[in-house]
Amino acid sequence: MSSNDTILWRQSLRRALIIPIATLGIATVVSIVTIVGTGQPASRPAPREGQRVRLVERDLDIPAHAAPGDAPVPFRFASGTFAHSLSADGDTGWIQLRGERTDGEEAVGWVVPRYIQTPLTAGPTTTGDDTTLDLDWCPAKGSPDPPANGSLRLATWNVENLHARDGQSTYGSPRPSVTRRALDYQRIRCYVRLIDPDVIAVQEIDGADALGRVVDRDVYDVHVSDRARAPNLNGRQNTGFAYKKGLDVTELPDFAALDVSRGGLRHGTRLSVSYGDERLQLMSVHLKSGCFADTSTGPDCGRLRQQVPVLKEWIDRQSAGPDPFIVLGDFNRRLTEPGDTIWADLDDHQPVNADLTAATEGMSVDCRDNRFATFVDHIVFGARSIRFVDRSTFRQVNFRPADRPFWDRLSDHCPLVIELMAP
Repeated sequence: MSSNDTILWRQSLRRALIIPIATLGIATVVSIVTIVGTGQPASRPAPREGQRVRLVERDLDIPAHAAPGDAPVPFRFASGTFAHSLSADGDTGWIQLRGERTDGEEAVGWVVPRYIQTPLTAGPTTTGDDTTLDLDWCPAKGSPDPPANGSLRLATWNVENLHARDGQSTYGSPRPSVTRRALDYQRIRCYVRLIDPDVIAVQEIDGADALGRVVDRDVYDVHVSDRARAPNLNGRQNTGFAYKKGLDVTELPDFAALDVSRGGLRHGTRLSVSYGDERLQLMSVHLKSGCFADTSTGPDCGRLRQQVPVLKEWIDRQSAGPDPFIVLGDFNRRLTEPGDTIWADLDDHQPVNADLTAATEGMSVDCRDNRFATFVDHIVFGARSIRFVDRSTFRQVNFRPADRPFWDRLSDHCPLVIELMAP
């Protein structure tokens, strides 16, 4: 049956049912219209054109249809997200929305009204443990093209166990990791928009699907390492990148040698990015946690110290090659503390061009309530790449005070940002 046939069938069935039973009372008629037509009482007002609405929370997400009354479901809107009403069908009562699909892309589709909560006209709405669901502060999406003058904005962010699915955690009991709802992914994406990086290195990403939920996929391409999932985990901690589609980028194989435990540690993710007449070699890293300073002891320090010469070898090799390099990510180490031995091992000034500079050196932490006094995330430049850097542009992007109730679902790390000058 075509969509037009379906609509005509419903109209005729409505007339056939309502006219003979008109004497049964209004409640009966409303009930029949509910079953045959909209799936909602006919007296419920439809949202106005352009009105902002919120979709209900639902495990199976929200089925979207190509036309009112259609049975096929070509895609689903992400449950719990905001959408905008475009129109309403007078025969079925279905609502046409523009909103976020489950893969993070924006789309237009028709939904049954029962999947829409009370329309939002203005101001915050409170639901459950959210003190505000209002993302009106969220910036517009950026351009997929980098700046015309050739400058480059780099960022790094450990997004803390970002799983691809709502309500799923990477780690289970006894210490389960953070779980997120659709709105939490949207909020993270708002911070990415706020930074508007040309290239952002990320850590603790389950995979490309997870990263795709927190960046605009029509603005960014994504590249995530291929580290296998451990059998006892529900997700992975991978490194990766999102980069603007307009950049000239080559995705390179993982630097798997950083996994000195043969399966237990994270790979480095690599890109080659065109910058003026140069090809920048970028690597996103996430080194072993638990050995933050020289005063730390234990097996975690042994693993970190096994990783250091491997990373140092890569740095030395890049220093001897034709391209400048930059290492970004979560080093899990306070490298800029005076006399740090891990930094001394990495920055031994040998060979030529292996003289390293950490963008965090001399900078102040500004993250959440500053419970950590020094950085463990860093952006590290070699001798040839540091000459492109505008040091005055370095910043750590703190979370908004209004988002305090959601800080734990954003991340336990804050993004770092720095800019390379026009070549």
